[in-house]
Amino acid sequence: MQENTTVPVRYYKELGSWVVSDKDTAQAALGQSALSSRTADAGSYLPEDMKEQCAELLDVLSRWFVLLDGEQHTAARRGVQRMFSPGRIRKLQGSIEEIVEEALDEFPQEGIGDAMPQLAGVISARTMALMLGLEKTDAAQLHGWARAIADFLAASYRRDFAVRAQDALRNMGEFVKNSDRADSIWNYTSGDERDRLATCSLMLFGGLETTAALMGFSLWYVIENGLTQLVADEAHATETAEIVERVLELHPPLGHVARTAETQVEMDGQAIAPGDLVLVSLTGHDPFDPPACPAHPPPHMGGGRRTDHLAFGHGMHYCMGAPLARMEAAALLTRFARRFPHARVQDLTWSKNRTYRGFDHLNIRL
Repeated sequence: MQENTTVPVRYYKELGSWVVSDKDTAQAALGQSALSSRTADAGSYLPEDMKEQCAELLDVLSRWFVLLDGEQHTAARRGVQRMFSPGRIRKLQGSIEEIVEEALDEFPQEGIGDAMPQLAGVISARTMALMLGLEKTDAAQLHGWARAIADFLAASYRRDFAVRAQDALRNMGEFVKNSDRADSIWNYTSGDERDRLATCSLMLFGGLETTAALMGFSLWYVIENGLTQLVADEAHATETAEIVERVLELHPPLGHVARTAETQVEMDGQAIAPGDLVLVSLTGHDPFDPPACPAHPPPHMGGGRRTDHLAFGHGMHYCMGAPLARMEAAALLTRFARRFPHARVQDLTWSKNRTYRGFDHLNIRL
């Protein structure tokens, strides 16, 4: 086995940021109150005239609770946290299973199907639509809203991206606030309309692509390791849950998160100055190392459900949607295996994005 030579904490002068790679050090960093979630203003690179034109967009993004600390963060997520309580997630089991079955009905029944846009993306979008109270909304519409926000955050100096993201937020707002479902994210969130839109857009942006990526990784892992018969049996639900955790440990859909030092912080003998940007890896590897894009997953290792990975973060910012994402992945594995016991991976294409990791395509011969 190759020795792990990862440097726990390293400064990249050309990027002007620190990188925390080692898992234990990263976990400590995520629990460090001196490392703030308030990073660079999303509109800091926009021309001044665009800041005024897109003031609504910038205001909504500034209210995302993942960018808040302490009591502000706790208060902003308190209401919607109830939607992801263990009891409510259990009540969603039947609805999630229906969503998976419908997506499988629409998936090609023979030949080759692309599991990313045709299956994982559909299930993720319809589940998010359920949470937002938008069951009748087309999956492509939700992905379009999320993509517009993602494009702007990746290149916030672009005028066209800013306009498109603001239009997407406004369009989404009209849908969610007019939903007739009392148990939607909009109605569970406190604050004014922009606070509610901030939480809805954050949940859409944060959960849509990452959950789809988890489902894609899980299908790939199960098929390539010959585990289809195992997960098809409902009696092996515990083993299926273990497989999902193993996939999360190996391939977290979110590669890293950003923090800013509010005071001087010492980590692994390195002095991080106030104002320094710190990128905290969730993978246990340096995010700037050449990406690992294997054609085949490692062999399956059973024997326990490890949940000490950082795929969902750590501390107060731990992903509240984690139980729902796990449920979606397990439901898909079980029902896909029953329908397609002889499925084989034809080919796959890895995304080039190092932050939001996953497959662009996962072609499966059915």
